[in-house]
Amino acid sequence: MKQFSIFLKGTLILTAAGLLSRFLGFFYKIFLAQALGAEGIGIYQLIFPVFSVCHALTTSGMETAISRFTAFARREEKDSWLFAGLSLSLLASAAAGIVLWSQSAFIAGSWLHEPRCEPLLRILAAAVPLSAVHACFAGSYLGQKKTGIPAAAQLLEQFLRIGTVWLLCSIHTAQGKEITPALAVLGLLAGEAGSALFMLTVTSASSAGRTSFADYVSRCRRLLQMALPLTGSRLSLTLLQCVEAVLIPLGLRKSGLSAAEALSMYGILTGMALSFLMFPNAVTASISAMLLPVISEEQARGNAGSISFAIEYTIQFGLTIGILCMGIFLHYGSSLGTILFHEQLAGEFLVTLSFICPVLYLTGNLNSILHGLGKTSVTFFNQLAAIVTRILFILFFVPVYGIQGVLWGLLASQLLLCLLGIRAVSPYVVPTIGLDVLVLKPLAALFLSIGGIDLIKHLFPALRFGMELFSLIVSICMAAVVYFLILLLFGVWKFLKLPKSLHRP
Repeated sequence: MKQFSIFLKGTLILTAAGLLSRFLGFFYKIFLAQALGAEGIGIYQLIFPVFSVCHALTTSGMETAISRFTAFARREEKDSWLFAGLSLSLLASAAAGIVLWSQSAFIAGSWLHEPRCEPLLRILAAAVPLSAVHACFAGSYLGQKKTGIPAAAQLLEQFLRIGTVWLLCSIHTAQGKEITPALAVLGLLAGEAGSALFMLTVTSASSAGRTSFADYVSRCRRLLQMALPLTGSRLSLTLLQCVEAVLIPLGLRKSGLSAAEALSMYGILTGMALSFLMFPNAVTASISAMLLPVISEEQARGNAGSISFAIEYTIQFGLTIGILCMGIFLHYGSSLGTILFHEQLAGEFLVTLSFICPVLYLTGNLNSILHGLGKTSVTFFNQLAAIVTRILFILFFVPVYGIQGVLWGLLASQLLLCLLGIRAVSPYVVPTIGLDVLVLKPLAALFLSIGGIDLIKHLFPALRFGMELFSLIVSICMAAVVYFLILLLFGVWKFLKLPKSLHRP
C-alpha cells in the first residue's frame, strides 16, 4: 500500500505542476501567435526538431538510465549514479552545442530550408548543455519517486521563459523594434538556465564525492550499456521526426502554397492546434514519468499482479481522459481555435484531430510501461512504424490533398502506435475490465454531459454567459465535471482493487 501511495502522490504532484505549466504555456502560445504571426510561429517551430535531435543524442537515453539505476540503488549510492550520468551527458551535450553553433548556417539552409533559422539555432546551442543538467537531475529524482523538485523546476522554467519573452517583447515594442522568433528562443534559453541552476542549488550530492574512481568508471560503463541503445533508437526516431518536420512545409509548397503560406500553415498546425491537443497530456505524462521506476521495481520483485494492475489502470485512465477530450475538441474545437488564436484553420484542425485523443494520451504511458519492463526495442520499432507512416502520408498525400494529408497521417500513425503498444503489454495483463468500462460507459457519459449542458443552455437562455470566451470555458468545465460525475454513478472505477502485492509495508 505504501508503494502505491508514493506512486499516487508523485503522480498528483507532477500532474499539478504539469497542468499549471501547460496552462501557462497555453496562453504563452496565444501571446506568441499574436506577437509573431503564423509565419513567425512556423519559423520558431522549425528549430524544435533540431533541439530534439540534440536532446536525443546527449540526454534522453541517459535520463532513463539514471532513473532506472537510481530506483534499484541503495540510498548511499543514488547520488553517485547521478554524478556519473551527468558528467557523461554534459560532455556529449557540450560537444553537440559547439557543433550546432558552428554549423548553424548549414543546418538552417540545407536541412531546414529556412535561412532565417540560423540566429535561432545559435541561441539554441547554448541551451543544449543546460537541458542536459535539468534532465539528468529530473531522472534521478523520479527514480527515487521524489517529484517535488522536478515539479518545481518545471514551473520555474516555464515562468522564466514566459517572463523573459514578455519583457523582451515589451522592450522591443517600446523601442519600435520588430518582434522576431529569436526573442522566443532567448526565453527558452532563460528557462533552461534557470531550471538547471535551481537543480544544482537544491541538490546535495553527498555520496558522489566519496565514490572511488573505479566505482565511477564502473557506473559510467553500466549507464552507457543501457543508455546507448536507448540513445540510438531515440536518435534515429528523432532524426525521422526532423525529416518529417522539414517535409511538411515542402509538401505544402508542392500542393500549390507559397513558402510563406506553407510556413504559416505549419505554424498554425504545430504551434496552435497541437498545443491544444497536448494540453491534457500533462495528466497522462505525469503518470508516464512515475510508471517507469514503479514497473521496474515490481518486475524485479516478481510482482506480476502489480504490473497487471498498473497496465490496466493506465489503459482505463488514458481512455477516460482521451474520450472526454475527444468530445470537447470535436464539439468546441472550432470555437476554441477561432476565439483564442483568431485562426479559423486552427479550429478546423482541432475538430479533425479530436479523434486522435483516446490513443494519443495512452501511447506515452504504454511506452513507459514497456521501458520499465526492459522492452525498449519494442517501443523503438512501434514508434518507427508510426513515424514512417506519417512520412509516407506526407510524401504521397500532402502534395495532392494539402494539409489534410498531414492530419490523416497523424490519425493513422497514432492509432497504429496505440494498437502496437496494447499488443506488446497484453502478455503481462490478466484482464479484469470489460469493454463497457473502457469505452462504452465513457462514451455514454460524454454524450450525456455535453448534450445535457447544451440542452440546459438552450432551455434556459438566462444561463448563457455574456462573454463568448468565458461562456465557452464555463461550458467545457461544466461538461467535464458532469462527465466524471456520471462515470462515478456508472461505477467505472469499482474494479480498482489493490492487488495483494501492493499491500506490503
